[in-house]
Amino acid sequence: MSIRIRFIGTGVAMPQPHRVQSGILVELDCPVLFDCGSGVLPRLTDCNAIRHVFLTHLHLDHVADVMSLIKAKWLSGSNDLKIYGPSGTRDWVARLFDAYPYMRDKIAIDVTDLADHDRVSIGSHEIICAKTAHGMPSLGYGIADDARVKIVYSGDTEPVESIARLSDGAEILIHECSFPDSVPDVTNHTTPSALGEVMGAISVARIVLTHLYPHTRGFEDEMVQTVREYCDCDVAIAADGMAFVIDS
Repeated sequence: MSIRIRFIGTGVAMPQPHRVQSGILVELDCPVLFDCGSGVLPRLTDCNAIRHVFLTHLHLDHVADVMSLIKAKWLSGSNDLKIYGPSGTRDWVARLFDAYPYMRDKIAIDVTDLADHDRVSIGSHEIICAKTAHGMPSLGYGIADDARVKIVYSGDTEPVESIARLSDGAEILIHECSFPDSVPDVTNHTTPSALGEVMGAISVARIVLTHLYPHTRGFEDEMVQTVREYCDCDVAIAADGMAFVIDS
């Protein structure tokens, strides 16, 4: 059985014509959505199939389409959704329904706050949480099959050892790389050199750079080459619609 990864949105809060906001769809035993920023919903071919959403953090470019997804599922006759995220996610979802009370009880919503090292079983796979560094509660996620982590998604973060440890031996690390090295004093996000310095000691087959600000335009090849020099693995720039298949 294989795992299919589709990059729905690879952008940020600043509008870009070729990138919508963050969203990655992973086909496990069922489709699992990681982040749900603005522009993600219209690109889901079957919103009814989405029953699990993992949020890395609650910034708008990662969650803006969550209520839209809930309403779309209701209108399409789907009646359940599980939402997972870092501390504060349950309260945030409750406030959404305070803002849109007519949506309350339209479908069954189960919200779970997660923490570092927590694990969630999705069919035959396991989602493993890793604390990240983004100035607010935030998590990255590993997807494990038969106790081996195959895929890691960092969400928004500075490069951190927790993600490096989780990624060691993985097939693919999907890591934010918001800015090129030419942007000074980057905090709460990642640049190619900073990523390479933390990830250079791990073994991972492929790194895909996502969450790309307009500042990265024209620097893509340089960013890829920098990370590759540190990590000695395949490195690619994510694009909306890009897909990978990994043997499970």
